[in-house]
Amino acid sequence: AMLGTALVGIARGAGDRTLHQRAAVAGGQRVVFDCSKARVSCDISAVGSATRHAQVTASISGPDAANVEILRKPGSAHFVVTLKDQPTESKSLWSIVSNIFHPTSWYRPSAYATVQLSVPNDRELDISNTNDRIHVSGVRARLSLADVNGSIWASDSANVHASTVNGSLHLTLPAETPEVSASSVNGKIEVTLAGNFSGRVSASTVNGHVSNPFGNGSGPGRLSLSTVNGSITLQHR
Repeated sequence: AMLGTALVGIARGAGDRTLHQRAAVAGGQRVVFDCSKARVSCDISAVGSATRHAQVTASISGPDAANVEILRKPGSAHFVVTLKDQPTESKSLWSIVSNIFHPTSWYRPSAYATVQLSVPNDRELDISNTNDRIHVSGVRARLSLADVNGSIWASDSANVHASTVNGSLHLTLPAETPEVSASSVNGKIEVTLAGNFSGRVSASTVNGHVSNPFGNGSGPGRLSLSTVNGSITLQHR
């Protein structure tokens, strides 16, 4: 489906803007926020509450701030951060000069966004990011969180799929029967659980140690945790 634009830009100085997006979340719909398609670094904080709408507020800065858009797929709560007329690579003077003198800097962000998401606490939430962190709280439904260069924090959901390449994972699980898959390449994993958790645990690291006071039980709930460079720590709430 084609993406439609429905945003408001508020000038706050040289290149700085605030963008807003809003969508009703119908029954069964999930909320999707994608900041992995363009060279924009997003510091994302999502909070769940008793609302039937998803709302995005983003403070934008950087050389390409004027070109940043937040698009929404019609009829959905699927938001995508893009650079206007530059879907994959910025062409600002700053970016061109940077690429000439630093050929490996093609992946560096040319705009920065501080993103606040307000979402229903009982709807699935998917967030994809490339640079900077993801922080989610107050959402009880399933979380799917993916980052490349950034750490992830999540609490209040017992059903979490989280992955990052360069960054750590910090999960606080509210229930005794969580279903969690968490992975990193360069980063530690910390999971805080209810004290009477007795489910299955798979935890592996190449360069690091595993601390698991729960053991590997046969009760309800499952944790699958893996990293290459970093330790894995499970702890009681």
